[in-house]
Amino acid sequence: MNNYSDILKNLSEKPPRRLNDHVLVIDSMNTFIRNFAVLQSINPQGHHTGGLIGFLRSLGYLVRTFAPTRVICVFDGQGSSINRKNMNSEYKANRNIKRITNWELFDDKDDEYASMTMQMHRLVEYLQCLPITLVSVDKVEADDIISYISQQFSAAGKKITIVSSDKDFFQIVDKNIEVYSPVEKKAYNTEEVIKKTGTIAKNYLLVKSLLGDDSDNLSGIKGLGGKTILNQFPEIATDPEYKLENIFKICEEKLKTRKIFANIIYEWDKVKLNYELMNLLQPRVSEEEIQAVHDRLSQPVQSLQAIPFLRMLEADQIEGLNKNPEGWLEVFRPLTTYKK
Repeated sequence: MNNYSDILKNLSEKPPRRLNDHVLVIDSMNTFIRNFAVLQSINPQGHHTGGLIGFLRSLGYLVRTFAPTRVICVFDGQGSSINRKNMNSEYKANRNIKRITNWELFDDKDDEYASMTMQMHRLVEYLQCLPITLVSVDKVEADDIISYISQQFSAAGKKITIVSSDKDFFQIVDKNIEVYSPVEKKAYNTEEVIKKTGTIAKNYLLVKSLLGDDSDNLSGIKGLGGKTILNQFPEIATDPEYKLENIFKICEEKLKTRKIFANIIYEWDKVKLNYELMNLLQPRVSEEEIQAVHDRLSQPVQSLQAIPFLRMLEADQIEGLNKNPEGWLEVFRPLTTYKK
């Protein structure tokens, strides 16, 4: 009987969950574009709604799956890529060249962009009805804000789940930060990052500096692959103190043994620039921008605005949520109950 009493006592003394105990941070543009490109959802007026409906369905799934105490949706600010483009004019230059979708619903790229813009604006209106926090700071990329927020919460001992298909976030994964890939439906903690990349999370930035990133239009060292990096610089896999300087030193020592070492030294400026452009361990946010983020996070989480949400849903005639919109909205109600 005493054992049962102890169990009941422990259950009753379990502290209530607080607002920032488990923060779900969503890379919102990444989530929106992925759904926009894949879903060919059309409303009765003949307008594409894939990005909008896909985002909202994903959001409901994520809240049900992770049961967070807080949800933060982060968007790129106006002119967010300017600073990095000033460092490298080729940065993300490829994103304005090709269309996002690979099907012929839109007449041309301008038509596609107009639909994307309309859906993004409407999405924000829907999100403003939910008990979540929206964050966007002019001239700051969402990646930097997500990194800053996540590292701040982690330092305070809070759990963070970043939702993004962008593997650049692997570099900030630690004991409190995980990255959930919606494409793979898999969460990456420190152990899973090592399995995926062959290196500890912090040093993934070093690997990417050498490899480049096609999605950001950043070229790497020609002829260099991930396996070669791990073979030629084995300590990169496990040493948290490993730096770019260690790579350069090894290249100098082995210069005459393989051509790849000469290639790395020859293009060393590119490697250093890639490191700076991809560095999320030290996000590019000024003191003023940090204050703007803190001001937004300090605001109370709004209540669930169910009636305005349902009216918009009815007006837009969006298929997918209208079968059980009340049930979908109820998923978010617990987010209104957590206190600081």
